[in-house]
Amino acid sequence: MIGYIDNQDNVIAVEHGWNLGHPKDLGRFLNSKFPTKEDAKNIVNGGIVVVNEEPQAYQYVDGYGDVICERLAMDKTLHRPHIEYLYLFMKGSWQVSDNGIDWESVENFIEWEEQIEKRRLERNLRKVIA
Repeated sequence: MIGYIDNQDNVIAVEHGWNLGHPKDLGRFLNSKFPTKEDAKNIVNGGIVVVNEEPQAYQYVDGYGDVICERLAMDKTLHRPHIEYLYLFMKGSWQVSDNGIDWESVENFIEWEEQIEKRRLERNLRKVIA
């Protein structure tokens, strides 16, 4: 899902139909093609996004996080188990979350995932060599 924060501090978001869920794909696409809040508003509110629904309002970032974090959700009806990542234009750039609680810039998130994968591969290699 992609969204932005409106003037009342609500998140306005929509489920997109792009087949680009991972931050390396969709996150970088959003950063390069839609780098401003105005761009975020336009694509969420009927721009070029292939949408699966009308934009919805969520109670700030916590309410938006309920979409993928059912365990801590205040409103369990918002949970969508098929959503892996939430994208939100805030702090002047696209942020991403894979748990609805922690938010990172797209590039920091990708770097963090790459470091985790590198460590995992190094551990596996040490096991093979040992």
